[in-house]
Amino acid sequence: MQERLLLKQRSSYYFVIQKEDVRPWENQQESTSMSINMLGSHLGSSRLQHVKDWMKSQIVFLLAYLEMLFQEIITSRKNLEAFVAKCEQVEVDADEIAAAEQQLQQIQLHLRDFEARMASNLEPLTLNSLFLLHTRGSLTHQSQMSVVTLGPVMFHREKSLLTPTSVCLFWYIAGEQSEEPRRMFRITVKSAAPGGKLWREAVCCNYEHCVQNLQPDTYYSFTVKRITNFTLVHVPWTDTLHLKTLSSTKPQPRTGEAGET
Repeated sequence: MQERLLLKQRSSYYFVIQKEDVRPWENQQESTSMSINMLGSHLGSSRLQHVKDWMKSQIVFLLAYLEMLFQEIITSRKNLEAFVAKCEQVEVDADEIAAAEQQLQQIQLHLRDFEARMASNLEPLTLNSLFLLHTRGSLTHQSQMSVVTLGPVMFHREKSLLTPTSVCLFWYIAGEQSEEPRRMFRITVKSAAPGGKLWREAVCCNYEHCVQNLQPDTYYSFTVKRITNFTLVHVPWTDTLHLKTLSSTKPQPRTGEAGET
Protein backbone atom coordinates (compact mmCIF):
# COMPACT_ATOMS: atom_id res chain seq x y z
CA MET A 1 0.00 0.00 0.00
CA GLN A 2 2.76 2.44 0.92
CA GLU A 3 4.64 1.78 -2.34
CA ARG A 4 1.50 2.39 -4.41
CA LEU A 5 0.81 5.62 -2.55
CA LEU A 6 4.41 6.79 -3.00
CA LEU A 7 4.18 6.06 -6.73
CA LYS A 8 1.02 8.16 -7.03
CA GLN A 9 2.57 10.98 -4.99
CA ARG A 10 5.59 11.05 -7.30
CA SER A 11 3.64 10.83 -10.57
CA SER A 12 3.16 13.72 -13.00
CA TYR A 13 -0.26 15.04 -13.95
CA TYR A 14 -1.13 16.51 -17.34
CA PHE A 15 -4.14 18.22 -18.87
CA VAL A 16 -5.14 16.80 -22.26
CA ILE A 17 -7.91 17.07 -24.82
CA GLN A 18 -8.26 13.64 -26.36
CA LYS A 19 -10.30 12.09 -29.12
CA GLU A 20 -12.89 9.53 -28.13
CA ASP A 21 -11.77 5.87 -28.01
CA VAL A 22 -8.07 6.79 -28.40
CA ARG A 23 -5.58 6.92 -25.56
CA PRO A 24 -4.00 10.42 -25.31
CA TRP A 25 -0.43 9.11 -25.47
CA GLU A 26 -0.99 7.26 -28.75
CA ASN A 27 0.24 9.72 -31.41
CA GLN A 28 -1.88 12.49 -30.00
CA GLN A 29 0.61 14.88 -28.44
CA GLU A 30 0.63 17.22 -31.45
CA SER A 31 -3.16 17.31 -31.81
CA THR A 32 -3.54 17.71 -28.05
CA SER A 33 -1.24 20.72 -28.04
CA MET A 34 -3.18 22.29 -30.92
CA SER A 35 -6.49 21.67 -29.16
CA ILE A 36 -5.30 23.29 -25.95
CA ASN A 37 -4.06 26.29 -27.93
CA MET A 38 -7.52 26.54 -29.50
CA LEU A 39 -9.10 26.21 -26.06
CA GLY A 40 -6.88 29.03 -24.82
CA SER A 41 -8.01 31.26 -27.68
CA HIS A 42 -11.66 30.56 -26.78
CA LEU A 43 -11.35 30.90 -23.02
CA GLY A 44 -8.57 33.46 -22.81
CA SER A 45 -5.28 32.96 -20.95
CA SER A 46 -6.76 33.93 -17.58
CA ARG A 47 -9.62 31.42 -17.72
CA LEU A 48 -7.36 28.70 -19.11
CA GLN A 49 -5.01 29.26 -16.17
CA HIS A 50 -8.04 28.96 -13.90
CA VAL A 51 -8.76 25.56 -15.45
CA LYS A 52 -5.22 24.36 -14.71
CA ASP A 53 -5.23 25.85 -11.20
CA TRP A 54 -8.51 24.10 -10.42
CA MET A 55 -7.13 20.78 -11.69
CA LYS A 56 -3.97 21.16 -9.61
CA SER A 57 -5.97 21.95 -6.47
CA GLN A 58 -8.04 18.79 -6.96
CA ILE A 59 -4.92 16.67 -7.46
CA VAL A 60 -3.19 18.16 -4.40
CA PHE A 61 -6.33 17.56 -2.33
CA LEU A 62 -6.55 13.94 -3.52
CA LEU A 63 -2.90 13.24 -2.67
CA ALA A 64 -3.25 14.84 0.77
CA TYR A 65 -6.44 12.88 1.46
CA LEU A 66 -4.77 9.61 0.46
CA GLU A 67 -1.87 10.36 2.79
CA MET A 68 -4.30 11.08 5.62
CA LEU A 69 -6.17 7.81 5.02
CA PHE A 70 -2.90 5.88 4.95
CA GLN A 71 -1.76 7.37 8.27
CA GLU A 72 -5.17 6.64 9.83
CA ILE A 73 -4.96 3.01 8.70
CA ILE A 74 -1.43 2.63 10.09
CA THR A 75 -2.36 4.21 13.44
CA SER A 76 -5.53 2.13 13.81
CA ARG A 77 -3.66 -1.06 12.96
CA LYS A 78 -1.07 -0.35 15.65
CA ASN A 79 -3.85 0.25 18.17
CA LEU A 80 -5.47 -3.07 17.28
CA GLU A 81 -2.14 -4.87 17.55
CA ALA A 82 -1.68 -3.37 21.01
CA PHE A 83 -5.20 -4.49 21.96
CA VAL A 84 -4.51 -8.07 20.81
CA ALA A 85 -1.26 -8.10 22.81
CA LYS A 86 -3.15 -6.89 25.88
CA CYS A 87 -5.79 -9.59 25.43
CA GLU A 88 -3.05 -12.23 25.57
CA GLN A 89 -1.85 -10.92 28.93
CA VAL A 90 -4.92 -9.73 30.86
CA GLU A 91 -8.69 -9.91 30.68
CA VAL A 92 -10.36 -7.01 28.87
CA ASP A 93 -13.84 -5.67 29.53
CA ALA A 94 -16.79 -5.38 27.17
CA ASP A 95 -16.23 -1.68 26.50
CA GLU A 96 -12.68 -2.31 25.28
CA ILE A 97 -13.88 -5.12 23.02
CA ALA A 98 -16.61 -2.89 21.58
CA ALA A 99 -14.09 -0.10 20.95
CA ALA A 100 -11.77 -2.52 19.17
CA GLU A 101 -14.59 -3.83 16.99
CA GLN A 102 -15.53 -0.27 16.08
CA GLN A 103 -11.92 0.52 15.19
CA LEU A 104 -11.74 -2.59 13.00
CA GLN A 105 -14.86 -1.46 11.13
CA GLN A 106 -13.30 1.98 10.70
CA ILE A 107 -10.13 0.44 9.23
CA GLN A 108 -12.22 -1.50 6.73
CA LEU A 109 -14.01 1.71 5.71
CA HIS A 110 -10.70 3.53 5.32
CA LEU A 111 -9.30 0.69 3.21
CA ARG A 112 -12.28 0.76 0.85
CA ASP A 113 -12.08 4.53 0.60
CA PHE A 114 -8.31 4.35 -0.02
CA GLU A 115 -8.69 1.83 -2.85
CA ALA A 116 -11.50 3.84 -4.45
CA ARG A 117 -9.50 7.08 -4.29
CA MET A 118 -6.36 5.42 -5.64
CA ALA A 119 -8.32 4.40 -8.74
CA SER A 120 -10.07 7.75 -9.15
CA ASN A 121 -9.24 10.62 -11.46
CA LEU A 122 -10.84 13.88 -12.55
CA GLU A 123 -13.81 12.80 -14.64
CA PRO A 124 -13.89 14.17 -18.20
CA LEU A 125 -17.58 14.99 -17.83
CA THR A 126 -16.86 17.14 -14.77
CA LEU A 127 -14.14 19.07 -16.57
CA ASN A 128 -16.22 19.53 -19.70
CA SER A 129 -19.28 20.76 -17.84
CA LEU A 130 -17.23 23.17 -15.74
CA PHE A 131 -15.05 24.74 -18.39
CA LEU A 132 -16.26 23.94 -21.90
CA LEU A 133 -19.81 25.30 -21.76
CA HIS A 134 -18.93 28.17 -24.08
CA THR A 135 -16.61 26.30 -26.44
CA ARG A 136 -18.98 23.98 -28.28
CA GLY A 137 -18.25 23.21 -31.91
CA SER A 138 -15.24 21.80 -33.67
CA LEU A 139 -13.06 21.98 -30.55
CA THR A 140 -15.13 19.56 -28.51
CA HIS A 141 -16.66 17.47 -31.28
CA GLN A 142 -15.84 13.84 -30.46
CA SER A 143 -13.28 15.04 -27.90
CA GLN A 144 -13.08 15.27 -24.15
CA MET A 145 -11.01 17.10 -21.61
CA SER A 146 -9.23 15.01 -18.98
CA VAL A 147 -6.20 14.62 -16.72
CA VAL A 148 -3.59 11.97 -17.50
CA THR A 149 -1.34 10.49 -14.80
CA LEU A 150 2.16 9.43 -15.89
CA GLY A 151 4.47 7.48 -13.60
CA PRO A 152 7.63 9.15 -12.27
CA VAL A 153 10.92 8.95 -14.15
CA MET A 154 13.49 7.39 -11.82
CA PHE A 155 17.22 6.73 -12.07
CA HIS A 156 18.60 3.19 -12.07
CA ARG A 157 21.05 4.12 -9.34
CA GLU A 158 22.84 0.78 -9.27
CA LYS A 159 23.62 1.01 -13.00
CA SER A 160 25.36 4.41 -12.93
CA LEU A 161 28.91 4.27 -14.29
CA LEU A 162 31.59 6.80 -13.33
CA THR A 163 35.04 7.71 -14.66
CA PRO A 164 37.15 10.81 -13.87
CA THR A 165 35.54 12.78 -16.72
CA SER A 166 32.19 11.12 -17.42
CA VAL A 167 29.02 9.72 -15.87
CA CYS A 168 26.71 7.27 -17.63
CA LEU A 169 23.11 7.51 -16.40
CA PHE A 170 20.27 5.01 -16.76
CA TRP A 171 16.61 5.51 -15.87
CA TYR A 172 13.14 3.98 -16.12
CA ILE A 173 9.50 4.95 -15.69
CA ALA A 174 8.11 3.52 -12.47
CA GLY A 175 5.11 1.27 -12.96
CA GLU A 176 5.91 0.42 -16.59
CA GLN A 177 6.91 -3.13 -17.47
CA SER A 178 8.95 -2.21 -20.55
CA GLU A 179 10.59 0.79 -22.17
CA GLU A 180 8.31 2.63 -24.58
CA PRO A 181 9.87 3.78 -27.87
CA ARG A 182 10.08 7.44 -28.92
CA ARG A 183 10.00 8.77 -25.37
CA MET A 184 11.88 12.06 -24.98
CA PHE A 185 13.77 13.04 -21.82
CA ARG A 186 15.72 16.08 -20.63
CA ILE A 187 18.85 15.52 -18.53
CA THR A 188 20.11 18.40 -16.39
CA VAL A 189 23.61 18.53 -14.91
CA LYS A 190 24.43 21.01 -12.15
CA SER A 191 27.26 21.62 -9.78
CA ALA A 192 26.44 19.99 -6.45
CA ALA A 193 27.75 23.00 -4.53
CA PRO A 194 25.15 25.15 -2.73
CA GLY A 195 23.30 27.19 -5.33
CA GLY A 196 25.03 25.08 -7.95
CA LYS A 197 25.00 26.56 -11.43
CA LEU A 198 23.64 24.75 -14.45
CA TRP A 199 26.48 22.81 -16.05
CA ARG A 200 24.75 21.24 -19.02
CA GLU A 201 21.44 20.08 -20.47
CA ALA A 202 20.78 17.30 -22.96
CA VAL A 203 17.75 15.83 -24.71
CA CYS A 204 17.65 12.16 -25.62
CA CYS A 205 15.11 9.65 -26.93
CA ASN A 206 16.22 6.58 -25.01
CA TYR A 207 16.64 5.53 -21.40
CA GLU A 208 20.35 6.20 -20.96
CA HIS A 209 22.82 9.01 -21.47
CA CYS A 210 26.56 9.54 -20.92
CA VAL A 211 27.67 12.99 -19.76
CA GLN A 212 31.21 13.73 -20.97
CA ASN A 213 33.90 16.35 -20.25
CA LEU A 214 33.30 16.55 -16.50
CA GLN A 215 35.90 17.51 -13.90
CA PRO A 216 37.63 14.70 -11.96
CA ASP A 217 36.91 14.22 -8.26
CA THR A 218 33.92 16.58 -8.42
CA TYR A 219 30.34 16.29 -7.16
CA TYR A 220 27.49 16.81 -9.64
CA SER A 221 23.72 16.80 -9.39
CA PHE A 222 21.67 15.13 -12.15
CA THR A 223 17.94 15.25 -12.86
CA VAL A 224 15.84 13.54 -15.52
CA LYS A 225 12.41 14.65 -16.76
CA ARG A 226 10.13 13.49 -19.56
CA ILE A 227 9.39 15.83 -22.43
CA THR A 228 5.79 15.92 -23.60
CA ASN A 229 3.46 18.27 -25.43
CA PHE A 230 0.77 17.65 -22.84
CA THR A 231 -0.01 20.69 -20.71
CA LEU A 232 1.60 20.22 -17.30
CA VAL A 233 -0.71 20.53 -14.30
CA HIS A 234 1.30 19.21 -11.37
CA VAL A 235 4.72 17.56 -10.87
CA PRO A 236 5.22 17.12 -7.12
CA TRP A 237 8.56 15.29 -7.41
CA THR A 238 11.61 15.01 -9.65
CA ASP A 239 14.29 12.36 -9.17
CA THR A 240 17.72 13.80 -8.37
CA LEU A 241 21.00 11.91 -8.38
CA HIS A 242 24.17 13.13 -6.64
CA LEU A 243 27.41 11.60 -7.89
CA LYS A 244 31.12 12.28 -7.60
CA THR A 245 33.42 11.63 -10.54
CA LEU A 246 36.48 9.51 -9.93
CA SER A 247 39.88 10.92 -9.16
CA SER A 248 42.12 11.12 -12.20
CA THR A 249 44.48 8.71 -10.44
CA LYS A 250 41.78 5.99 -10.56
CA PRO A 251 41.38 4.91 -14.18
CA GLN A 252 38.83 2.12 -13.60
CA PRO A 253 35.13 3.07 -13.81
CA ARG A 254 32.82 2.13 -10.97
CA THR A 255 29.12 2.10 -10.29
CA GLY A 256 27.59 5.14 -8.67
CA GLU A 257 26.88 5.81 -5.03
CA ALA A 258 23.72 7.81 -5.26
CA GLY A 259 21.55 9.88 -3.03
CA GLU A 260 17.82 10.50 -3.48
CA THR A 261 15.87 13.67 -2.92
